[in-house]
Amino acid sequence: MRKKYLGLVGLLSLLGLMIVFTQKVKADVNYDINNVAVTAKVNRDGSVTMHREFNYSFDSDAHGVFYRQNLTKKQKITNIQVKVNNHPVKLSQSGKNNTYQLTKNKNSYKFKVFHNIAEADAVKVEYSYKILHLITNYQDTAELNFKIIGNGWDADLDHVRATVIFPGSVKGLKAWAHGPLDGYTQVLPRQGKIIMTADDVAGDSGVEVHALFPTSVTAINTNVVKENRKKAIEKQEAQLANEANRKRRNRSYVNWTVVAISLVSGLFVVIKGLFNKKAGFKPKKTKELSHNYDIPDVNPVGAQILDNVALPNTKAFTAYLMQLAGQHKVKIEEYHTKHLKKTHYQISLVDKSILADELIYFLFKQVGDGNSFTTNSLKKYASKKLGQKFDEWCNKQYDAVTAAGYLDDKIERQRSHYRKLTITGIVLSTITWVIAVFCFNANTYIVLIGIGLILLEFIAFFIGNHRLSLYTQKGAIETNKVRGFEKMLDDIGRFKMKDVGDLILWEDIMPYAVAFGLSKKVLKQLKLEFSQEELSSTGFIVGSAFYSPGNDGFANNFESSFSSGVSYGSSSVSGTSGGFSGGSSGGIGGGSGGGAF
Repeated sequence: MRKKYLGLVGLLSLLGLMIVFTQKVKADVNYDINNVAVTAKVNRDGSVTMHREFNYSFDSDAHGVFYRQNLTKKQKITNIQVKVNNHPVKLSQSGKNNTYQLTKNKNSYKFKVFHNIAEADAVKVEYSYKILHLITNYQDTAELNFKIIGNGWDADLDHVRATVIFPGSVKGLKAWAHGPLDGYTQVLPRQGKIIMTADDVAGDSGVEVHALFPTSVTAINTNVVKENRKKAIEKQEAQLANEANRKRRNRSYVNWTVVAISLVSGLFVVIKGLFNKKAGFKPKKTKELSHNYDIPDVNPVGAQILDNVALPNTKAFTAYLMQLAGQHKVKIEEYHTKHLKKTHYQISLVDKSILADELIYFLFKQVGDGNSFTTNSLKKYASKKLGQKFDEWCNKQYDAVTAAGYLDDKIERQRSHYRKLTITGIVLSTITWVIAVFCFNANTYIVLIGIGLILLEFIAFFIGNHRLSLYTQKGAIETNKVRGFEKMLDDIGRFKMKDVGDLILWEDIMPYAVAFGLSKKVLKQLKLEFSQEELSSTGFIVGSAFYSPGNDGFANNFESSFSSGVSYGSSSVSGTSGGFSGGSSGGIGGGSGGGAF
């Protein structure tokens, strides 16, 4: 049974692929419809002369455009004319440039206009025709109920203007429009006009006009129904208008509620930030510090933590391992793989007391064979446990710096609480403002106020956050030493390294350079000022490749391998943290619309 099922699935998949590859590929056409202008002239025989003008802007090549006019069995169209960019195009089945085809399928007429279009072209297409029997004369009123802007478009319509023009002034003219709730209708009985305007009309929405007027306007109309309809139509439209007004009121309430939430949350962030009290001690700015040639009291990992006030990263652990090598607790040797000439390193255990560190224990016992591990095996090692062990190591190192009295954990909790509150406020303010703008079409003043408020929130957030320093007085003093020391290393080459100390001292300094990300610069200068014989004479230096500033140097090689190993399962690798009515009155022409091909 299972084999039959799998066989059926395979057969269906094969058929699906055959269908896909044998069909012609249909390329999408990118375009906008910028302006739509429709004029409907009411004739005394109950017909309506239509003129439709569409302005397209294209973002891709196209072969032409199409338009579909849907009607009922009673109606048909005559007196057809099509223009492209003000030039008439001929009816033809040839599909040649600047021709159009007209096909009728039941009660739907489709215009297909062939016109070669290049990317960035602006094209105006006009359709003119008369629709017969569009108006119905009842005993007490005449009615025009028509989807004057269709709801079958492939794209949204940016700006729409639809006008119904009567033969003269029309006493007692009434009209309703259905479409976007922010559309607007003008009923002008003296001028004999109905004007409907709307922006950003969805392609599946359209605009529908429903008008009542005296039967004398269309006195020779043969489309007559012998019944009274005026009161029923007015009642129907009153219900639709009330429903539309209710939706507008509800939308307005929601809109202002959303704006109020944005304002309240925004003002909270601003007040919280601008009036946040200062706490902690601040180190000096780096430009105010002079070079410090003395090794800091904290180790390289602690130096990086104080410099960044963040969890240590892989550079810090690389520096930690180099310091262990300098203390002769591990031994680092370079080696080459059998098939590749690329340099790798082997880290061997010398002092077993360092296995008390869980990450070090894991590297030797799980990644390695218990006595050593290599950068090559470390790079290939993929386990969440290694990443988790590294995260634990980072947190312990940070906690150790705090416990030593350099950082204030109370202020850290205060700053964390402040950040959570204010960031939540900024996010809430921004989201609600975006909703007000894009969902409720907020006016220009609300848009500008929202932008100004959000900018002020960010400024207030950074001001308030800046006032909360995690450093204790002891921590600020030590950080000044650390940053002065880092500044000295960054300015390497402007003074003689031998004046700072001999190679034994620079062996102790090198892990700090690695932790600060300055190892390449320092290594390069070491090779310039110390001879190869001097470099090779120290117990810590293991060959020239160790001091290579490139990827073969130990610092870069180990950090790259270690980052690859811990990236799976670690979060600390980097060390950072009158309007229209809604609905429809059932007007003729639903589904009319078009697109491009």
